[in-house]
Amino acid sequence: MSSKKVSILIPVYNALETLDELVNQCEMNIKSITQDFEIIFIDDYSTDKSWEKIKNISKKKIFIKGLKLIKNFGVDTAITEGLKESSGEYVYIITCDLTDPLDKMLTMFEKISKSDDVDIICCYYKNKHPESLISKFFSKIYWNFFSFLINEKYPVEEGLYRIISRKAVDIYLSNTNKFKHIKIMHKFGLKKDYIPMEQGLRKFGSSGFNIKKKIEFAIDYITTYSYKPLIYSSMFGFLLSILFMFISGLTVSAKLLGYINVPGWASVIVFASFLSSILFLNLAIIGIYLTRTIEEVKDKEQNIIEQKV
Repeated sequence: MSSKKVSILIPVYNALETLDELVNQCEMNIKSITQDFEIIFIDDYSTDKSWEKIKNISKKKIFIKGLKLIKNFGVDTAITEGLKESSGEYVYIITCDLTDPLDKMLTMFEKISKSDDVDIICCYYKNKHPESLISKFFSKIYWNFFSFLINEKYPVEEGLYRIISRKAVDIYLSNTNKFKHIKIMHKFGLKKDYIPMEQGLRKFGSSGFNIKKKIEFAIDYITTYSYKPLIYSSMFGFLLSILFMFISGLTVSAKLLGYINVPGWASVIVFASFLSSILFLNLAIIGIYLTRTIEEVKDKEQNIIEQKV
């Protein structure tokens, strides 16, 4: 039995049906590790009665805390706010859908507490939630393209379920980047290790990581940690400019030599439209990066917590 305090963070979005069982499982497993613990729920602006449930549970159990965000920010922002509130020497991060094998909490704690150089222990799911063939196909394309743009293989099999040291928490929170992602903590010089696990089946609801969330996540992640879109758009624009200069030279030469007798109105329109589309695409990419920069320098300390219990 450890004497160190342990925090458990659980980001919540529309998880009313799972909260009671989740608390019971967490309490049962954490008491085999330490008696000094806290469970922090971070409600990411749920549309059901999850927040009311969290408030009711917190009145019955003194180790329960709750945060409610002012709008739906996404799981990474919810976790960041939970880390700010946490006080444990070690911090678990657990999903709210009852798919994480919480009986592995002791194994994870023993591994990180006995290691001198590992700051993060993650679950590595040998199995994932069953998907249709079409879903698997598009998911594979999405993650492969995403990995290409960020210039490293994104750990798809790595679950959110993990335990991190206080050192990792402090380094993660000290990073001034507004767009923090929990799965890339190793980019801050922290060592990560894995424990293979079997992911449980979802009992209630469906994943909130839909197409819209995937697109938003990809834009945030890529424009924060990768310069590839800027580099490739610049290269493409440069090559196109050379191509169009060459075509223009050929056109002028052909006209002077008398090979062109038709005005070629349609061709001009086609080329002008194509060139304009490329220019606007590049402007859009640059605009995303500029927007990211502006958001970084303003309102860094904006309070996004609506309520606490």
